[in-house]
Amino acid sequence: MGDSRKKKKFYFRKRRNKYFLEPGFRGFFCTCNFREKDCVKEMYNLLNEYAGKLYPEEEVSTPRPASVEPEERSDSESDYETDIGDVLKQEVETMRKGSQSSLRHKRFQVVETGASNCIFIKTNLPSPEELTNAIIKDLSTTKVQKTRHVLRLLPIMATCKANLPDIMECAGKLLDKYFLKEPSTFAVIFNKRFNSSASRELIIKELADLIVLKNGGNKADLKNPGLCFIVEIIKGICLLSVVDNYYLYKKYNLHEICKDDTPNDSEETKAKKFKSDVPTAAEHNEVG
Repeated sequence: MGDSRKKKKFYFRKRRNKYFLEPGFRGFFCTCNFREKDCVKEMYNLLNEYAGKLYPEEEVSTPRPASVEPEERSDSESDYETDIGDVLKQEVETMRKGSQSSLRHKRFQVVETGASNCIFIKTNLPSPEELTNAIIKDLSTTKVQKTRHVLRLLPIMATCKANLPDIMECAGKLLDKYFLKEPSTFAVIFNKRFNSSASRELIIKELADLIVLKNGGNKADLKNPGLCFIVEIIKGICLLSVVDNYYLYKKYNLHEICKDDTPNDSEETKAKKFKSDVPTAAEHNEVG
């Protein structure tokens, strides 16, 4: 019986210290190759490295948890007259507020998505796309592989509940920024995990119609779009973002970006050797 109680206490204590993906978040969504803890470590290192370059003067404040002040009691009031339920209620409320405040002030904080190999790191930075673009462009230029376990990395500008009305309302604000003033070619990239209620065809159609409605010059282009509207659904939460050069940057796959597209020396050597082995017309006549 004692062991069972200990296990339950540990279980609830462990879950209480975790943060969960919710509507209203901004951050970074990445996929990994079954090494989630290592992926999170790599993401923290990567994000902090480039955030230090982009925002060198920004200070990250660490909030101090609020303390519970003891209530004043008269001398005649004994400890046994104190309502233990009220005390516990105050402690729980203080811990809850302290937890929310800590999450709000942290520059980067991993939160639970409920899906394996899917990592979400919440940020208080106003533009996660700015930091992601800096990472993607630098890796594409230098071809230096800085992660082993992180695969795709996408900036997430907004999250909402995974139903059509909420998605359309949340998407409308993002679309105004990117598709209202200047026309562009576009594509809607849709993925969903552990969700059977969200209709892929309906959501893509409604979003595409809304983008065209924002500006009549916006045209769908599935092969080489100027901008891609990203829709990632995980269980009951929808992640939204707008990215450019999606296909040029290998769908934001960090491993693919760092691959050298030029032929290696061995391939060039083989090609030259093959060419030298093929006889010219004059050589062929001499052989004949």
